[in-house]
Amino acid sequence: MKANFLRLRELLRTEFPGEWSEISGDNYPAPEWTNLAATVISILQMLVILVVLTGDAVWNYIPGFRSGPPEFYYKMKDNPALTFMIVFLVIPSYVQSFANTGAFEIFLDNKLIFSKLETGRMPNVGEIMAALEKSGLQRGS
Repeated sequence: MKANFLRLRELLRTEFPGEWSEISGDNYPAPEWTNLAATVISILQMLVILVVLTGDAVWNYIPGFRSGPPEFYYKMKDNPALTFMIVFLVIPSYVQSFANTGAFEIFLDNKLIFSKLETGRMPNVGEIMAALEKSGLQRGS
């Protein structure tokens, strides 16, 4: 993806010489809650590893569980493969799907000239050139 951006940047500098000093690209920011969810998932994964390594005795040290492990623990213990898949594969993949926005937006002087979020597709080079010309940039000879 970065190689595509670098080729596009060089093409724009060639086609529209002297129009700008900097062409930059960045990832579209993911929703803030995905960072929190990723932290919670990491903690959950560490707890699962701790429980697997220490066994039933760990529950004696957790407040509120002094009478023994909760029911879900026994279900996890009875289905270790399913537990592993859910905790280490399914839940992180689900949260990651929200972090990937699929956005590709082009701004010129803080004005949006193309949005994949609005059109539902990526632009081709001709569309980018046309949008820049429509925004007032002059192509070089």
